[in-house]
Amino acid sequence: MAAELVKALEPELKRLKRDYIADAKPTMDGWTDDILAAIRGVSRRFSSSLFEAQIQRVAASTVSRAEADNAEDFRKSVNQAVGVDFQLITRTKGMQDYLEASTAENVNLIKSIPDEYFKNVETIVLGGMKNGLAPTAIAKQIQAETGVTARRAKLIARDQTSKLNSDLTRQRQAAAGIEFYKSVDAGDVRVTGNPAGKYPNAKISCWGIARQDIGYGVGVYKVADGAPWKGETGLQPGRHHVLCRCVGISLIPGVNYFPDKE
Repeated sequence: MAAELVKALEPELKRLKRDYIADAKPTMDGWTDDILAAIRGVSRRFSSSLFEAQIQRVAASTVSRAEADNAEDFRKSVNQAVGVDFQLITRTKGMQDYLEASTAENVNLIKSIPDEYFKNVETIVLGGMKNGLAPTAIAKQIQAETGVTARRAKLIARDQTSKLNSDLTRQRQAAAGIEFYKSVDAGDVRVTGNPAGKYPNAKISCWGIARQDIGYGVGVYKVADGAPWKGETGLQPGRHHVLCRCVGISLIPGVNYFPDKE
């Protein structure tokens, strides 16, 4: 998006420079339409039916790969606990509907990125021109906005992957009749609530959730209920907060879970 935008805007900004710099006492009538046409011409390429079809393929492929990886990881985790090759059902009832809903959600999130980006660029460019900024100064502001958008896109991707994996694991645990899980945090300084970490005062403490005992054992919760924390309920590993990295280890009574010994 940024590359296409620079290609379209750079010559227009240079061409119109004398019309909008402060010394020329500009009026917006002369150049606003030209600039908006350049920006929106690029924007339309990222809202076309062709681009939406590409988004759909990316989202569907990503969700499908995540589902396959989750199925294999879940099978391995249960096999490790049981000690034998226990073949679980990998596609549970209702899973297809969930995967389709996840794909649709991700399509909407991807579409929101260009929508917001081009809207912000319009504000930056028109504001810069009204204030008589040089094209290079406006370009630097666009570059800064591009960085913000790229970081937001990465955050969305990481957070959605974590949430998708969390939901798939919970569905598979429920389908396999697994009633309890143990919440395990990432074990580093970025774990929220870690007293020795970067975020000791976080609202939702993954460190605390992994160490509290609500009656089933330390860090143990019911799959159906999730974990409570300071008034919040239903918190699931990978969904405790944005970019949560916790996982829920499946617990099988008499195999890797001994309630009386917790």
